[in-house]
Amino acid sequence: MKPFSLDNVLTYRKRLEDLAQQRFLEARRVQRQMEERLAAEEELLAGLCQESEEKQQQGMAIDELIRYEERIAQVRSNVAAIAKNLAEKIKIVAAEQKQLVRRVRERQIMEKLKERQNREWALYLEKKETAMLDEIAILRHEDHER
Repeated sequence: MKPFSLDNVLTYRKRLEDLAQQRFLEARRVQRQMEERLAAEEELLAGLCQESEEKQQQGMAIDELIRYEERIAQVRSNVAAIAKNLAEKIKIVAAEQKQLVRRVRERQIMEKLKERQNREWALYLEKKETAMLDEIAILRHEDHER
């Protein structure tokens, strides 16, 4: 009897691998977006700090200085929040990458199992055919001797 076909299992494993790959790529995309946002906010913060220093050297009103300091504090808190969010996204990317690697390995193992199963089946059929040919040869030999 022919062994269980692993085609459906391999198809399922391939779908899981594709899904894991899509999730990984999406996580990487979100991480890149967060990195870009962080870079933009850090650039804004640096620009505000520089502009504030220049205006202080030129002389500015206290209320304007307070507004600059509040804006700088707000941008710093944005940078901190984005950096925290980015750290979480990096963890998610690492988890998705591990999942993808696991799925790839599972599929490869199933493919090797299928190949081995097919080789064993072909060997079994070859042995069966050899046995049948031997039996036919024996029967013919017996018929010739009679």
